[in-house]
Amino acid sequence: MRIRVLALLLLSFSHSSFAFEDEIETFFSLYEAGKFNEAVDAIYSTNKWMDQKSDDIHNVKIQLQNLNSLVGDYHGKVKLGEHEVADRLVYVSYMVLYERQPVRLEFMFYRPVNDWIIYSFSFDDEIDGELVTAGREKIVGF
Repeated sequence: MRIRVLALLLLSFSHSSFAFEDEIETFFSLYEAGKFNEAVDAIYSTNKWMDQKSDDIHNVKIQLQNLNSLVGDYHGKVKLGEHEVADRLVYVSYMVLYERQPVRLEFMFYRPVNDWIIYSFSFDDEIDGELVTAGREKIVGF
């Protein structure tokens, strides 16, 4: 009986600890199907406070919809990594592969009590410049 309780506790901890990954997968499932508005709505649906930022969310939707015309067709994604702080705040970064250039998508989730909620979502095309800077620092040693 004791082992069962421990197993159930571990399973419930594991599920809540990685629930943000499910949210990211849902986002990308919609994103890859060309449902950009639905993807944005899905990722922000985890945070009731985002209703107050409806104009910002609308702008994100427009920018994502216009992305293909700027960088070409979508060709996949690569998870660059994640960083977690005290099992309460997690940053997850992806490189999204387009014909013309890569685009970085960043997700930050916050767990105030039990459930993960989106804290911020952003994207940019500055990953190449940061790669050059990191490469120079690595080569020169500073």
